[in-house]
Amino acid sequence: MSDDGPLFLVVTIKPRVDRMAEAEAQLQSMRRNTLKEPGCVFMHLVQPQDDPGSWVMLEMFRSRAAWDEHMRQPYNTEGNKILEDLLREPSELRLFDEK
Repeated sequence: MSDDGPLFLVVTIKPRVDRMAEAEAQLQSMRRNTLKEPGCVFMHLVQPQDDPGSWVMLEMFRSRAAWDEHMRQPYNTEGNKILEDLLREPSELRLFDEK
């Protein structure tokens, strides 16, 4: 893992079918806050065309340190606690380095 280059993340999110609107509102709130961080390059909440019951958050941070700082933000730590009740299962997080 590279500490100095950009960090890419793909987060697979499986909202509860009966709470999709709440889950999306929570994620969009967290996204709006994250986009204000100097270390965040982009963050998009997308839906796979072949799987409407799952979402994916595509993220890029300037560095691992910038992402670590992001993970410490109160809107993130508190937001993830709120999301626990809104998801069918814990989100799957994959980290990527640029080639």
